[in-house]
Amino acid sequence: MTYRYYFAGALFCHKELIGNHLLAEAIQERSGGKYAANLPQKEENQLRPSPQEIRDNDFRLLLESGLALFNFDGTELDSGTVVEFMAARFLQIPCVLFRTDFRSAGDQNADGEPWNLMCSGYPRTKVRSFGAMAPYQRIFREAPDTMNALRRYYAELADALIGDFDELLALPPPFASEEEALKIYRHFLTVCGGTLPEKFSDTRLREIIARRG
Repeated sequence: MTYRYYFAGALFCHKELIGNHLLAEAIQERSGGKYAANLPQKEENQLRPSPQEIRDNDFRLLLESGLALFNFDGTELDSGTVVEFMAARFLQIPCVLFRTDFRSAGDQNADGEPWNLMCSGYPRTKVRSFGAMAPYQRIFREAPDTMNALRRYYAELADALIGDFDELLALPPPFASEEEALKIYRHFLTVCGGTLPEKFSDTRLREIIARRG
């Protein structure tokens, strides 16, 4: 069985786009196809009629995903990624927050997480820190060439995230019944507005709920 996860993160430059793509491919390969990304950048089209259509499509991908992965790199977290994380918490989608940025940031104590405290402390959420520099230095010194090093680098990160996904899948369902979940999902669509309420019938929402068990 393949589980679809929403992969949220900045996607505005070549480093972000390629990094997201390589990690998503590594997760799918290393999990034997168990986990496959709903990767927004593959669906983004700057020729869409309006930015709201892009936003609504990202929310659609999130709603249809059983898990979510959020890249929390940067001294300031990407604002769109934070919004999508809060949407995932509203929908009770299990989440992994991962950070490869080795800099300290945010307003927590030295032993806290390196981002704004308002993004910490949520249930059904795992945090994975993977400082980028140390494995880069080790792997790229040992590997015979760049392509081999890249495969090893992303394999290490993917393996850790796959373990986090496995743990999250073992959690009990968050809703007491299908009707409770349907009520929450419908309210989420109403809050988001745009084109979303008209795109999701109760039948479609029930299918999504059923896939999540």
